[in-house]
Formats: sequence, C-alpha cells, structure tokens
Amino acid sequence: MGLSPRRSGLWSCGATLLFLHGAAHAVVPSEVVLVKRAGVMAYEEVAEAFREGCRVRARVLSIAEGTFGPLRFGPADLVITVGQEAFDAVHTAPGHHIGTLAFHVSESALGPRATPAPELILRLLTTARRGIHRVGVVHGPRSAEVWRAARDAAQRLGIELRGREVTDGPAAVRALREMVDEVQALWLPADTDVVTPQVFQFALRLQIERGIPVAAATRQQVHSGALLAVDFNPRDAGRNAADLANRLLEGRAPSDAKDDHLDLLSGARMTVNPDIARRLGVDLPALQRLGARTE
Repeated sequence: MGLSPRRSGLWSCGATLLFLHGAAHAVVPSEVVLVKRAGVMAYEEVAEAFREGCRVRARVLSIAEGTFGPLRFGPADLVITVGQEAFDAVHTAPGHHIGTLAFHVSESALGPRATPAPELILRLLTTARRGIHRVGVVHGPRSAEVWRAARDAAQRLGIELRGREVTDGPAAVRALREMVDEVQALWLPADTDVVTPQVFQFALRLQIERGIPVAAATRQQVHSGALLAVDFNPRDAGRNAADLANRLLEGRAPSDAKDDHLDLLSGARMTVNPDIARRLGVDLPALQRLGARTE
C-alpha cells in the first residue's frame, strides 16, 4: 500500500501533463476540476495558487484520507490532481490531466519530472563530505525510471550507488540494515511505496548512531532530522499547473507548453538542517555556496 504523503513528509512540486487514449490535439475542456486530499497544508497551497492563476473557476473536490477510489470524469474535462493518491485515482480516466505533487507518473506523461534531478542530490552529498564515494539507496518498483537516471548521474560523478529495489517498508528497513556498513551516505528518494515513517526513522537512527548523512526528499523531512533534501515549492506547482491549464483552455496543444516561457523545472530548493550538519561535521559553508538554505 502506498504511504500517505502527510505522514511520510514526501511532497514534490513538479507538474506533469498527460493526454490519455491517444488524444494528440487540444480540445477545450468543458470543466476544470481540482482533486486533492483534505487537510494537507502543501496541497492547500497548490490549490490556492492554481485558483489564483487559472483563467476560469475550478471546481475543487476534497477527499478524506483513505477514501480515494477510481474517479471518473468526462472526456472533455480538465482534471488537476494534487498528490499521489489523487493522481492514482484518476490517471486512467479519459480527459486531460495535470498532475502535481505525484512522484509516480506514467512514462507516457508529457512534461517535466516531478522530482529534481538525482545528480543534484548526489552533488550535495559529495559537497557535504568530500570523502563520500558510496551511497546507499532503497526504492520501489515504480521508481525504476528514477533509479536508472540516478545510476547514470552517479557514474558521471564517480560515485558508487548501492541500491536495493524493495516492495514495502519492512523490506526497506532490512535493506538499510544490510547495507549500512558498506556505504558512506544514505539517500531516501521520493518513493511513497517504500519510504514509510518507520523507514525514515530508522535512517535517522543510523545517521545519529553511525554518523551517516541522510539525504531525503522534502524540506519537511529536513525539519524532522534529515541532513538535506531538494524539492519544489508547492505554490510553484500550483502556478505551473495553472499556466498549463490556461494553455489548454485557449485550445493550444501540449507541445505548445514546452517553450521557454514555461520552465517547470525552475524553483528547486535545497534545504540543510544546520544542527545535523554541525553534528556530522559536514562542510556547511560549501553547501550554502551551492545555494542550500539552512532551516
């Protein structure tokens, strides 16, 4: 079962656009609907920014945690999903979809990635401690594409990634326990299938007991004790989604959204926990020179 982003602290703010069932041309949507889980601050920020930027009024559908099922919409509807639960509930439905804060999107999705490039996280780790050459990673089956990109980035940087594909949180804990003596840092990527609260807390324990830096997926996780993370601002996700929605409402095709005016990969924020940085003896000034902010 996928983990609630609210409990794990896993949020991301890339926006992805996908046209389903072979629709290759723009069709002006008949209704705009924003679907989100109720009670999550980051989701509310996305929704607010989207409503401010969209040229038409959107109907907001807020659903209680754990009650998401397959949702159906008309073939001409434009549906904005906020969070992995919402994306999973509607991504097979007909219509036009803009997904925000979802880490696992289909390979057919058009648009930017929902998470920052793995190379950025790896560069931050090696900057934090120059002796880092072996990084341990756990991920689930739905993160296979991100894992391939991470391996390529690690090879370019001269880093050995020791990754384990696991199916759930307990398997992730076992994998971390087995690899901890062989690595110099741990990376918990944005994977709601396997990075449960128990996995995150176990990684933090290893960070304290073994002095192994933990790179996480979100600023919230840095506030909770991880050394560093890279993510996107939720309001940026809402604004970017509104920009895409406006293009569709104007009858423009998806390819029109790829011009230089709309940079959906901008706004990545690098966050470092200063107390953990001092405790681990990492090079905090070097991280700050790269643009990382301490919080």
